[in-house]
Amino acid sequence: MLLGARHFERLLAEARARAFLAGAAPAAVGAIVGAAIPLAGALSQAWQYGVCAAAAVALLVLRRSIVATLLLAGAAGVAAAIAGAPIPH
Repeated sequence: MLLGARHFERLLAEARARAFLAGAAPAAVGAIVGAAIPLAGALSQAWQYGVCAAAAVALLVLRRSIVATLLLAGAAGVAAAIAGAPIPH
């Protein structure tokens, strides 16, 4: 997706592509929510909730990049582990 973003405008000019995207977008949202609920339920350490909350604010309030937010959240998890935070097993 990242590499093909520049061709997206041209793709939207085609009616069949727009019809596909009209159905694919809700399906993608459903898949993301369907995966997020059990993943959020697996959080067991307080610092994990903090990382998750910070990522939610970055994405939903500050409208930051998804990729950058994921990378920063992962780095925060690694930093927490190195600092001695409890890691779920």
